[in-house]
Amino acid sequence: MSSEIAEFPLPADVTEEERAKAKREIGKYTKILGEEPRVIRFAGRTIGQTGPVWHFQFTRLYALPKGYLAAGHDLHEGIKVAYAETPEDLPKAFENDLVREFVEDELRYRKIIGSEHARAQ
Repeated sequence: MSSEIAEFPLPADVTEEERAKAKREIGKYTKILGEEPRVIRFAGRTIGQTGPVWHFQFTRLYALPKGYLAAGHDLHEGIKVAYAETPEDLPKAFENDLVREFVEDELRYRKIIGSEHARAQ
C-alpha cells in the first residue's frame, strides 16, 4: 500500500491552527506526503466517508499501511483524528453513538467490516 496516496480535505474556513493539528495528528500514524491550502496528502487509501452527522461536517475513513484512520471536521472542536488497529475498532474511537453508528454503517456498506472480504484479510 505504500504507493497509495490518500487525501484529507480541509474545510474552506480552516484555520492555520486546525491545519497544523490535522497534519500533526495524521502524521502520528502515517507519513505525510504533501499539502495544499485545503488538502493534506498522506500514505494510505480512502475507504469511505460520511456526511454531516451530529457536530461533524464530514468524516473520511482511511486504510493506512498499518491500521485505520478516521479524520473529520467537528464544527465545535475543529479537526478530529482517530486511529484504530482494526477497522472494527474504528467506530469505537468516537464518543457520540450516532457518529459511531454512521462510521460503522459506512464500513459495512464499503464491505470493510462484516463481510467475507473483511474476514479474509
